[in-house]
Formats: sequence, structure tokens, C-alpha cells
Amino acid sequence: MRIVIWNCMNGMGNPKQIDYFNNLKADIAILPELKHKNIEALNATDAIWMTNNHENAVPKGLGVLGFNGWKLDLLDFDKDMELYIPVQVSSECFSFNLLAVWNFYFECKQGRFKGAKGDQQLEWAAIARYSEQLQGPCLFAGDWNLGPTFAQKNFVRISEMLETKGLNSLYHEFYKLEIEDSKHSTFRTPTKKYHHLDHFFGSKEFSEGMLNYEIPNVDEAILSDHSPIILDVDLSRFGQRELTQVQ
Repeated sequence: MRIVIWNCMNGMGNPKQIDYFNNLKADIAILPELKHKNIEALNATDAIWMTNNHENAVPKGLGVLGFNGWKLDLLDFDKDMELYIPVQVSSECFSFNLLAVWNFYFECKQGRFKGAKGDQQLEWAAIARYSEQLQGPCLFAGDWNLGPTFAQKNFVRISEMLETKGLNSLYHEFYKLEIEDSKHSTFRTPTKKYHHLDHFFGSKEFSEGMLNYEIPNVDEAILSDHSPIILDVDLSRFGQRELTQVQ
């Protein structure tokens, strides 16, 4: 199974972007900055898309797309966190939960969410809100806008929290690095500063079944200022099981 994260920049309206993405041959794709009008061109068999930019006539949002028969079901969803999407991903024999993220809020300043428990950073609020969905075989994945080279302290704290829940950074496991370190970048600023902002955190099933973790280079001027992340997983490591009931 192949799962891809790609912040596609400007909505995936460029035909070269679409061709490049199709050649990645994803089974599941997590696409921050996707515009809803461009989903059809990607030929997905299932799709869930959300935005929090409701004032824009053609807004960017976060898309989760299924291909090759993979089915997506939206789980218990908090509309106050529209760019954190809880999804059950399933086929005839396998299922897992996915919490997709684009950690970018138009109406919040400095990435902070004012919830019932006061002022929390968005990712911390999401971990608390979706703790039940982050159990069993699961992924927490997308464009976090933080990492080993940007907002490192918060990234390390979040990583340590997720580790207590059985989710580990699959990048750091695959490349055998400490959580503060990175050999790759996934984002380039206009001033050519490089950061590692896009991540997969996964349960033990993904750690044990991980075959490859790849971050290819991209011509940012044509395609995106983010590189895609390609995660290949051997599903035989999961073992067949009955599908859990959608909550």
C-alpha cells in the first residue's frame, strides 16, 4: 500500500502537478492546499475535503483521497478543527484510522485554537479531541508546519506525547535518527530556507510494515514549494481482521 502526503500549493490546478501526482501511484493521498474543484481531475475512487476559508469563493482546503478501491469514511468530526480530518480507511480485508492534518488556520493567529479548555496550540487540541481515533492501527499525517528545523521544541514535545500513545515518527524510525534531527527537507521558502514540516506518525503496525519512506525532490517553481512524502507499507504485517465499526 502506498500513502502520499503532498502540499500541492495553489490547489492542484496545474496540469504538470496532476501528471506528477498521478505518477506517484498513491492508494491514499493527503493533500493540503487542494481546491475542491480540482478533485475530479485526480480520478479518485473516494474523497473527503474540508476547508476553513469560507469567505473565499474557491478556497484551498485539505483533501483525503482514496484510489484503487480504498474507501474513506468520515469519523466523529469537530467543525471547530476543520483542517484536522478523522477518517476510517478501509478495503475488504484491512482498515485503519487516519487523522489528516493541514496545520494552518485562516482565522486563528499564530496557530492557536481557543477551545473549551482555553488557549491551546492546534495540534495539542487535536490530539486531545481525537484521542479515541488515535488508537489501534492508525496514522496521524499531513503538513504540520513544524518539525526538527522549525518550532523544534514544540515538535519534540508533541512527538513525545504521541509516543506515549503508541505513535512514532515513521521518518525518524526509517532513517534511524533522533527526533531533533533530519537529513531531509520537505519545504523551501522563497528565500531558500529549507525545513522539514510534513510528517507521518504511525502505530506499531505501520512501523513494522514500513517498506520505504521517500522524500523526492520537486521543481518548486513548477510543482510546489513542498516535496511529497511517499510511504510504502506491507499490509501483510497487519493481518486480516474484521473492519471496525465507523464511529
